Amino acid sequence: MWVLGIDTAGDRGSVAIWREGEEPFEWRFPARRRHAERLAPAVQGALVQAEIELGDLGLIAVDVGPGSFTGIRIGIAFAKAMAQAAGLPLVGVRQSEAVGLPVTKWYPGRVAVVIYDRRNLLYFAWAFPERVTREESLSVEEALGKLGEVEGPLCIVGTGVLRFRERLARKLSRAYILGDEWAYPSAATVARLGYMRFRQGGDFDPKALEPNYVQPPLAKEGNYG
Repeated sequence: MWVLGIDTAGDRGSVAIWREGEEPFEWRFPARRRHAERLAPAVQGALVQAEIELGDLGLIAVDVGPGSFTGIRIGIAFAKAMAQAAGLPLVGVRQSEAVGLPVTKWYPGRVAVVIYDRRNLLYFAWAFPERVTREESLSVEEALGKLGEVEGPLCIVGTGVLRFRERLARKLSRAYILGDEWAYPSAATVARLGYMRFRQGGDFDPKALEPNYVQPPLAKEGNYG
């Protein structure tokens, strides 16, 4: 089964065409404030690179956040429209899963995912080999408090690292802090995780998929900055 993976939950977007047992065809693009105009051409480019057509797809998987409210909304709306038009199932994958689970495959200690929220908060979750906890919205100091309680090896990953690396390194000198290569989710990982979830069974009606908003959008809070 060919799977289309879509990630627009952050400042770097990506799409991927993947099939079990094969290397993915992945396109990445800078997406800050330009998700809508760059997503469709990237999907078309990935389909061409994989030498398949829309009708060859069997599943679509999309990053549902947390992350950029605008980016998440655009990615999910695009995935829903595409899935409904093609009669395909649609699976949602959380950004913390797409970022954290790959690290648990090789890192032996605790893995923390910290995703930057533009309100200078962090979406915080623990990643384990088979699951990722639900995200919490924390201040940097609150996140540092949780991380400081860990005894033994600790690895920190996510876009929050890029924003607060110096503070994390200063307070957690023993932690293994990964760089930007690991900070952003990969659409290929979204495709793989979505396929695994699909194989487990369930209802994957595109109309039922909702964003994973840990915090309400800024506009709903009366803050338009």
